[in-house]
Amino acid sequence: MKRTFGIKTGLLVVSFMALLLWTNLAYRVSAQSEALNSISDQQVSTNNSIAQLNEEAAILYRQALENNIEEVRGSILRISKSLEHISFEGQTTVEGIHALSETIVEVKQAVVKVKNDDASLQQSSAKLRLAADSLANPTKPLWLQYYKIVKNDLDALSAATNQGQTAAVLANRYTVLEEHYETIRPAALIRREPYEIAQMDAWLSHTKGLTNAKQPDLAQLKSMVGHGEELVNQLFGREKDESAFVPFVQGPDRRAAGLLISSVIVATLSYAGYRKYRAQQQGIFPFRR
Repeated sequence: MKRTFGIKTGLLVVSFMALLLWTNLAYRVSAQSEALNSISDQQVSTNNSIAQLNEEAAILYRQALENNIEEVRGSILRISKSLEHISFEGQTTVEGIHALSETIVEVKQAVVKVKNDDASLQQSSAKLRLAADSLANPTKPLWLQYYKIVKNDLDALSAATNQGQTAAVLANRYTVLEEHYETIRPAALIRREPYEIAQMDAWLSHTKGLTNAKQPDLAQLKSMVGHGEELVNQLFGREKDESAFVPFVQGPDRRAAGLLISSVIVATLSYAGYRKYRAQQQGIFPFRR
């Protein structure tokens, strides 16, 4: 009788403990599910807000090109208010947020003095357009399409340096390069590491000093242009696009070079296999029968 009572009591205790465990587990699963749903809802809300910001920036840019000042003012006010509802956590760095905010301020300032400087409004609106797009499209932002433009600017500066052009020509070539870089700088800062932008800024500052000198140091400027090409490739993510055989051969003979290298590798492996076989036959290497 006591044994039966003990068994029943044990079963009740076990059942009670299992119920507590199940209740606790269900509570945790429910809490985690609610947290995930909350995060998901916040993410969707943030993505929608960023998409709206990007769309408004595109509208503002078109209005700036048409010199529709009243519409530009309306757009920039809506963009400013939309920032209050966007969570930038996980979207970009502090430097990226600051760069986006600066472009908005630049547009506001350009609208005030637009009668005296239409180009300032167009450039600032272009910077905001690219910055908003960079935030909305992290994988394929529009600013990456500036690679060819910036590369052409560098090539023009390099050609002027090699030709020993005057200081005025060199300064002009640099000014065009700087203008294009400044247009994409906020967008790049949203997606790139701050140190990469700092490197480009430092390079531009030094290069500007060389090109603005009364008697430019052409040898040093040529070296700086070469370094600038490396920094630009890094900024636009082009350093990995080069073929591993580029230093070996260029042009249409690249395929032939690849075949030649492959043939040498195959021949070397075949010869090594033959030597090992001969060595085994002569008892140099131990092997199993």
